[in-house]
Amino acid sequence: MMSSLLNNVLAEDCRNQWSMSRPLLVLILLYEDYYRSLKESIIRGQPVEKQQTMAQWFEDLMLGIGRNVSSKNKEKFTQNLSTFRRDVANLPKSTTYSTADD
Repeated sequence: MMSSLLNNVLAEDCRNQWSMSRPLLVLILLYEDYYRSLKESIIRGQPVEKQQTMAQWFEDLMLGIGRNVSSKNKEKFTQNLSTFRRDVANLPKSTTYSTADD
């Protein structure tokens, strides 16, 4: 489920970030180890020159996010996800995203 949601954010034209962010945050908090491995897999799937940038964007995605599902935390994550999505969308379209553990 997490892989599918993250893939939608990364590769699809997802216009409703709010509907994606809520379940994605819960899954990230519940399955931190899986999220970490999925994130690393996506980063490694990028061209070498883009890996550091993608790693920073993943760091920024969780910046200011606590280990809870309070309204404030969910709103912050939605804002971060929107920024993350915008940044990823600006990468050249030739870049592909691999979520190997689909």
